[in-house]
Amino acid sequence: MEEEKRKMSDMEIAMRIAKHIENPCGIVIDGKEHNIRNFYLREAKKLIPTLDNPYAKGFLEAIMRKYE
Repeated sequence: MEEEKRKMSDMEIAMRIAKHIENPCGIVIDGKEHNIRNFYLREAKKLIPTLDNPYAKGFLEAIMRKYE
């Protein structure tokens, strides 16, 4: 039996990317630790205009302001 795929809500999407902005993955390059928060901030900026839920937009914008 095939599982039915459920579309994520705007708030679920915003919360998922916010999690990555607040706790970004890190990598070590030439012995120096780097995180990819800026990548997630750029992706969030592109994502916001596609969201319909104003609360999801506001939530994500608030998270972004903390790290920009």
